[in-house]
Amino acid sequence: MKIGYLADHPEHLETIAAWQHAEFGYLTPAMALQDRADRLRLSLQKNALPMAFIALSEDGALLGSAGILATTVTHAHLTPWLSSVYVPDELRGRGIASALSLHAVGKAAALGFDRLYLFTPRSEALYARIGWVTFDRIDHNGVALMLMERLTA
Repeated sequence: MKIGYLADHPEHLETIAAWQHAEFGYLTPAMALQDRADRLRLSLQKNALPMAFIALSEDGALLGSAGILATTVTHAHLTPWLSSVYVPDELRGRGIASALSLHAVGKAAALGFDRLYLFTPRSEALYARIGWVTFDRIDHNGVALMLMERLTA
């Protein structure tokens, strides 16, 4: 598996937008699929936020995606945020999400950030295993979210 920038593989943008819409759309119900694709297009860069990453198999098949955003739907005063980590159901349990998350930590450090934040409704244990610490629990539009942080160094 290799992890690269979505900016280098924009042909995967529509697939990733559809993944994100199906998996995370309930968190932002007013956002249409096209809105999500347009927002993802803003991540087609390598040295500034927002940015997006993809995991690819050795033969180039898309395995998953993740991003780093300056802000998110909660805690606007904190930055940056790991966002939209997604691996298709049939590929889960292979360490792809962990690899994408840790890659994002390294990129946040390279951009000069000393920590990275995330929220998750159901993957707290996965993130805790790779060094994330829960610092708050909130309700967002009726969804319980765990807010987590990780030092980048």
